[in-house]
Amino acid sequence: MSSEGNGNPICPNGHRQTVAGSRFCIFCGVAIDRPVQPPQHSVPQPPVQQQPVAPPQFHQQPQPPPIYQQVPAPPPRCQTCGGFGAGLADTRVMCPECRWLRPLVPGYRVDSSAFAWAADAKAMAALRAITPLNAAAKGVSEKVGRRWIEVTFNGVRLGEKQMPQVFGQAVRAARILGMTHMPDVYLSGERPWDMLTFGSDTDSFIVIGSAMAGNFQGIDMLYLLAREIGHCKAGHALWKTVIRFFLGEQGPARGVMAGGIFNAILSPSALIGGAIEMPLLAWARQAEITADRAGLLAVGSEEIARRVLMAWSLKSSLMYRQLNMDAWIEQQSVDDGDMLRLSELTTTSTPYLGPRLKLLTQYAKSAELQSYLKIIGETIRKASPPKPKEEGKPQPTVLKLKCSTCSAPMRVPMSVLEGKQQLSVKCPDEKCGKLTVIRKNPKPAASRAKEMNRMENQNYAE
Repeated sequence: MSSEGNGNPICPNGHRQTVAGSRFCIFCGVAIDRPVQPPQHSVPQPPVQQQPVAPPQFHQQPQPPPIYQQVPAPPPRCQTCGGFGAGLADTRVMCPECRWLRPLVPGYRVDSSAFAWAADAKAMAALRAITPLNAAAKGVSEKVGRRWIEVTFNGVRLGEKQMPQVFGQAVRAARILGMTHMPDVYLSGERPWDMLTFGSDTDSFIVIGSAMAGNFQGIDMLYLLAREIGHCKAGHALWKTVIRFFLGEQGPARGVMAGGIFNAILSPSALIGGAIEMPLLAWARQAEITADRAGLLAVGSEEIARRVLMAWSLKSSLMYRQLNMDAWIEQQSVDDGDMLRLSELTTTSTPYLGPRLKLLTQYAKSAELQSYLKIIGETIRKASPPKPKEEGKPQPTVLKLKCSTCSAPMRVPMSVLEGKQQLSVKCPDEKCGKLTVIRKNPKPAASRAKEMNRMENQNYAE
């Protein structure tokens, strides 16, 4: 192969190629040997800067989800009853370890709305709206409240082997009001004429003053303890503790003007303190009305509730027995209006007795209470073992009594008294002619307590 002229190659047969770059002759198809090309000289390039090689990165691959997820451990269950009474004997009504309470009958429950006072809920909502106070309340109660107060009162904890006659009434009140667990109950001489409830929303306890335990027994003590159980069930223990910590002792004259009206006007600190104190005391007064209603729901008798509250306010059951109740009721019927309400608002954490008993009477006459009492009574009767029938004992058909004025004998058919709480009977003696009022004895509440005593004596007989 040769190359001439324009430099295009010539095949071995002498044909000059017109197309450059072909490997075969375009005329005869003979292979064309291409000449060896001399090496081409390129412009030297500057050396390339070597970049430091970064160490290899090992990215952590997402781990597959575990076969099981870690969940919080369940709370320890009671070793005695399992936490729900399953391990208790049928004759036991309370677990000694976790203090679980057996309901009166399976499924028995009482909601706090059955006795809650509307103004109580409103005042409590106002407290909870004060955010700093609410946060401080929970911190005080949950961290130091209970233990500190227990030590302060230096109380004796009651139980099956410690004053069982009082503790049995507390258990009875808690079961009637549908509590699922029994609060601790202490006896203390630090504030002998007080019944107190402290603790938190989930862990409350009750303190009974020594004078209260000495002056009230039986159905009267049942009413007092039911009031405190009502505080526990209504969620009052937390704020009762707050009042104890923030305001100290709550005597009958504890308020923003406890040091006198001039002290309240001239002292800025009294007015500043009142901004917190007044809402707390306002709630405390309303909470007592709720407690009164809870006690009435438990005993079912306004007469018992009225008697206990009056004797408590006098701090003497002996003095109460010497009172003329009709005269006292007439005295309380006079409404002092705004002056009474102002005095109560600024001087006390406990509502005055007159308005308090009026509210109690309204609740006692309400259809709501009668409905709940009927349900509770029927439930207790179903839970009680049947009584043996008394054969051969005729029931009285006539009530024999004497005139309260001249002692003339009177006879009243029992059929006339049926369905009536009281009846006025005129003396048959024409010279006298006075009326004698016959009041039905509050046997429903007393008999209810007697039934509960009979059901629980085996637990508190030690």
